[in-house]
Amino acid sequence: MARPLTSGLKSISTAVLPDRYRSIFKFPAFNDMQSLCFSTLYQDDVNTVISSPTGSGKTVLFELAMLRTLVANNIGNFKIIYIAPTKSLCYERFQDWSARLAVLGVKCGFLTGDTSAEEIATVKQADVIITTPEKWDSTTRRWTDYDRLMTIVKLVLIDEVHILKDLRGATLEVVVSRMKYIAPHARFIALSATIPNAEDIAEWLGQQWNSRSIPAQLFAFGEEFRPVQLDIHVYGYPARTTNTFQLDKLYDSKLPEILDAHFAQKPIIIFCPTRKSTVSTAKLLAKTWMKSREAILSCRMDPGRHFQDNELDELSRAGVAYHHAGLSMQDRVMVERMFLGRKILIICCTSTLSVNLPAQLVIIRGTSAWIEGQVQEYTEFDMHQMMGRAGRPQFDTSGVAVIMTTRDKQSKYEQILCGQEVVESCLHNHLVEHLNAEVCLRTINDIESAKGWLRSTFLYVRMKKNPAHYNIGATGSSKTIEESLDHLCTENIARLQTSKIVETSDGNVLVPTTYGKSMALFYIQFQTMLNFMNAGVGMSISDILNMLVQSNEFKNIRFKQGEKKFYKEINASVGIRYPLKTADIKDSGEKVSLIIQFTLGRPEFPAYDGSGKHITQFHSDKAIVWQHVQRLIRCIVDCKIQALDALSVRNALELARSLQAEIWDNSSNILLQLEGVGPATLRKFLNRDVRTFADLAGMDSLSIESALSLNRGRGMKYLQDVEKMPRFEVSLKKLRETPDTSSVKITIQVAVKLMNKTVVKMYNRKLLTVGFLVELSNGELVDFRRAM
Repeated sequence: MARPLTSGLKSISTAVLPDRYRSIFKFPAFNDMQSLCFSTLYQDDVNTVISSPTGSGKTVLFELAMLRTLVANNIGNFKIIYIAPTKSLCYERFQDWSARLAVLGVKCGFLTGDTSAEEIATVKQADVIITTPEKWDSTTRRWTDYDRLMTIVKLVLIDEVHILKDLRGATLEVVVSRMKYIAPHARFIALSATIPNAEDIAEWLGQQWNSRSIPAQLFAFGEEFRPVQLDIHVYGYPARTTNTFQLDKLYDSKLPEILDAHFAQKPIIIFCPTRKSTVSTAKLLAKTWMKSREAILSCRMDPGRHFQDNELDELSRAGVAYHHAGLSMQDRVMVERMFLGRKILIICCTSTLSVNLPAQLVIIRGTSAWIEGQVQEYTEFDMHQMMGRAGRPQFDTSGVAVIMTTRDKQSKYEQILCGQEVVESCLHNHLVEHLNAEVCLRTINDIESAKGWLRSTFLYVRMKKNPAHYNIGATGSSKTIEESLDHLCTENIARLQTSKIVETSDGNVLVPTTYGKSMALFYIQFQTMLNFMNAGVGMSISDILNMLVQSNEFKNIRFKQGEKKFYKEINASVGIRYPLKTADIKDSGEKVSLIIQFTLGRPEFPAYDGSGKHITQFHSDKAIVWQHVQRLIRCIVDCKIQALDALSVRNALELARSLQAEIWDNSSNILLQLEGVGPATLRKFLNRDVRTFADLAGMDSLSIESALSLNRGRGMKYLQDVEKMPRFEVSLKKLRETPDTSSVKITIQVAVKLMNKTVVKMYNRKLLTVGFLVELSNGELVDFRRAM
């Protein structure tokens, strides 16, 4: 239950903390909220949920719980897991805590990217692991030595726990439920923006490992606990269209009057939905609104050039700038520096800036943006992060946040910002994938344990409170909540069994098949996995590529206004190995295929009037595609190995190598992977019939210098670079046929040459003769079955 809160409580002095910790964490005097939570966080071990306004000093609460763990445990005998919804928020914590905790010998690890074996090894050495829900889910699916690791997890910190209701909330819900199971003695601290049903999160977490039926300790703070008063205004405008271009024009026309109403001659951040709109809005303000503000001309930049981007450099002289991921890092850092120095008064930016800079006035210009390839509404987390830049305690005494939206959405955002929107679960929408992962991790062993696991989730808590939201009882069904939960569980387990992703052995024990393990390991959606499993045999590279690009993971990548001409030009270029035959390119899979093929083929971008704006968007879409392609192709390889489909395996592996290198495996562009080799250098090599790394390694320095017209001694760098490339050599050392001639026993020697050193590994395998191709040194292809 929530403790009674009194905003007039006398603050507890930070002097109650040990000197060495107080100096390292540089605590200011505790505010009222921190004082009220102090005894629970620092002097107790119960799980705790705190709901509090943005900017009220919640990070200190995490640090108090961390200090409790540091005081009670020796370094090396504990792990603290910090989970936050975005990489930028994680990186902010990593930078801050790494520097301060290093004095104590405490190591921080930051989980990002594709969770490689090297990254996992590094994080295993860390005492504080900082990660997003997705990366922690992926990591815990891959680790096998749980027993040692999870017994020393003492504290799990969950930031912005209210994202449970967003699309990504299911992953957070699953990883926290998993941690409750595999690290049962861990303490959980969850922080949230102001929400009306924080008690449901407390009920879900439970008080302690041995008293889960008792809710966690709950603190719910209102707006009066915000140290800097934030005035929030939601303006709704009548809109006759959902067209983003028309809405942009509407919002831009209303900006001047909003600035006039709330401008206090202090820094302003305007969040725009797209990179293009950050530029157009900045231009508009520099040309009109800023021009008439004589009192702030002192904010203009110093004489001289400051930015690589020409438009940005010009606009900055009017005290206006734009900021987005398409700018160079140097320009982005300069914008931020000049904004903090008051040389730039207004930044028009995308939401990527939302955790970096403070301002007195924040304007969110429209509540929809291009997110992962499609127009989506900002999540509540996004909104709070953007508004949270207004009126930060260390910079201002007050702040103003303005939200511009359409009139039909005005009340929705007023509810969200007042903390009146109830947090619901999204787990039921993604249950089949998560059930499979838990079966693979052995947190679920049979139907009954699956039901028990489901009862440990936030979904169960909310199903009991609001059954209509989950379609329980909404149609007059007589099923109880428990019966509905059982049906939901058995129905999804049956889908996994019917699909041969999970099977039953030893009575009723649920066991993942090879397909199920691959699906969990590579984070594959259920329908995508079915497509991979049911694909035909003997697939060509073109067939595999077509299957890959139709994956559900790419469903949000769509054509944007004016892009079709750009992609038709790409489809007609010589670098596209498998051009699309359709005259009308409109499918998301077709766009993904052209993005992949263009990247691997390395042709020139289409050049026509207006094509430049699509190149920037191409790189943005490519980044989204490459978040998935490596996982997808590796899963396809696994599926084809399991299906004993040797030809498809060979072609899938070739495509996988190409995707990894971002160039076709057997193309004439291979040398572009070397540093310093561009199109012009490549042409010179090809003119000398140098096409592969082996060809280049066979040259001497003088030959390279002659081919490239280099000064003497400059060719040695190319030889040094190519020497670093690993070279594999495979040979058959023994070949013995068994009496029934159904199989052969061979020993394969694999030599890996790297930096003039050779590492040899021997593999003894029983190979059944069905079509596994081994190429001998004389070029002959010997046909074997895959290793059993």
